[in-house]
Amino acid sequence: MNPGMDPVSPDLLALLPLASCVVCAVSAAAIQLQNPSERVNRLAALLVGGAAWWGFCQTLWTVAPDAESAFFWYQLAAPGWAFIGPLSIDLIAQHMQPPRWVRRAIVPAYGIAFLFAVVHLTTNWLHAGAFPTSFGWGFDARPGFIAFVVFTFGCAIPAVGLAFLRVSGSGSPALQRQVRTVAVGIAAPFVLAGLTGGILPVLGVQVPRLGSISFGILGMTVAWSYYRYGFSALAPAAFSREILSTLPDGLALVGVAGRVISGNERMAQLLGVQPGDLDDYPIAQALSGSVLDPPRELREHECWLRTRNGEELSVAVTTSRLLDKSGIEIGIVVVVRDLRELVELRSRLVTSGRLAAVGELAAGIAHEINNPIAFVRANLSQLQQSWSALAKRLPGDDRANGDGIDLVSEGEELLEECIEGVERTVRIVQDVKGFAHSGGEEHESLDLNELLARVLRVAQPQVPFGVSVESDLGDIPPVYGTAAHLQQVFLNLVLNALQAIEGEGSVVVRSWVEAGRVLTSVSDDGPGIPLEDRERIFDPFFTTKPVGEGTGLGLAISYQIIERHDAELVVDSTPGAGTTFTVRFAPAPDAEEASVTRPG
Repeated sequence: MNPGMDPVSPDLLALLPLASCVVCAVSAAAIQLQNPSERVNRLAALLVGGAAWWGFCQTLWTVAPDAESAFFWYQLAAPGWAFIGPLSIDLIAQHMQPPRWVRRAIVPAYGIAFLFAVVHLTTNWLHAGAFPTSFGWGFDARPGFIAFVVFTFGCAIPAVGLAFLRVSGSGSPALQRQVRTVAVGIAAPFVLAGLTGGILPVLGVQVPRLGSISFGILGMTVAWSYYRYGFSALAPAAFSREILSTLPDGLALVGVAGRVISGNERMAQLLGVQPGDLDDYPIAQALSGSVLDPPRELREHECWLRTRNGEELSVAVTTSRLLDKSGIEIGIVVVVRDLRELVELRSRLVTSGRLAAVGELAAGIAHEINNPIAFVRANLSQLQQSWSALAKRLPGDDRANGDGIDLVSEGEELLEECIEGVERTVRIVQDVKGFAHSGGEEHESLDLNELLARVLRVAQPQVPFGVSVESDLGDIPPVYGTAAHLQQVFLNLVLNALQAIEGEGSVVVRSWVEAGRVLTSVSDDGPGIPLEDRERIFDPFFTTKPVGEGTGLGLAISYQIIERHDAELVVDSTPGAGTTFTVRFAPAPDAEEASVTRPG
């Protein structure tokens, strides 16, 4: 017992570590319940919970009846204080980007702490034993305990220093205010535990051990900061990473200085950085304009996001100020939505609009061509009649030229070819007008064979050299539908089949009846559709064609049209062997008695 000191009742002194045990246990539970799935909360709860075990053991060794019992409980307290250093540095590393050497030191630090705990539990290398003092029991520190004190402070001081540098650099008044409060709670364990449990005992001065009590102050401070501000300065970005990682948009908490405090994985992807490199990233410099400048409230502003490798992405940014419970700004919540797909969709819609305008123009041109074709056809017919009448009046010797060629017969053949060409032109113009005319939405009884024949005539100019188009149209009953819409579907299927063939090949259009259904198919012997694309070919704007050669709307629109006809459009494709699109119709309700309406 140290001379000159008045004895203090051990039972009275035991109330302090007992109170600390209760406070630390309650604080650890409160911290853990804030967000049980967050690793930062679990580490903080372990740090304070370890102090609860430390206080429990200190209560028992304070009232121990003999030195052996006191030293037993002192040894048993080792897990409560041996891991203070590793837990501190691991806690900080979870919500910020420390230097690489700090991250690499975490696992070895846990190993060293475990070794110190085992040594203290099983040997007397750190403390030789217990002896009575005026306040209960003191413990004889060995040189090994000095190594443990150096190790713990070597872990904890850099970790806490990094945390405070991070928070102080955020520029947030709310964080600054909380830092000053939490600083008192953090300083208490180092000052009190370091002096009463480390430095003074090593120097031979025995005083009551206040280490576990000091952690009670830290636990109350951290728990109070959650209650007062709604977050902890030790973990300002501890929101649910599991939920944020599933969001399709980038989300980040940004300090008022324009640097990321924390963000989800999608934000890291957009910026072109690793998730571990996102902390403290200068996102304000990556966004074009001044979207993070006051007043910092922004709704869906389109701008450019520059990635780390210099690529510029079209994005939409939404910002909102994050306030603590007292109304002081903590930072800025930034939501970044990738608009690259939307921009592509807009481009394709513009292309689709242009194609629609070209279609209207083609219909107008076809209408205007009708007039000159009409009088050319009439004039040719009249010329043919006049030529025949003139030929009858010519003597036999005058019907041939010097080479004996019958000029009259040759002229008749030429006129017939001209009239046939004009009639073919008339059919093409009528078909183009039929396709351009949307027609009504009302269904009628249709002859699919005639409709398919018209589609093949319109597609004929698009047939590449070396590709043959064949038709095998069977005896089928009428179906119920809209001629203009079905013509659009089959023309798209035929054109897609023609474009799928590389070099020589063939396209076959068939119609037949099977199991009471009317079936039509368009087949090609092209390369087929890859398996990974087969489930997406009916999605709007999906296309396997090069940029500028397809809108990705043809099959999507065709699929919708077929669905509106209560029919079914299916695809069967084998890579390297070709593709077949099949449409299954129900026969018209009165197919046997209905008069077939010719499309157009």
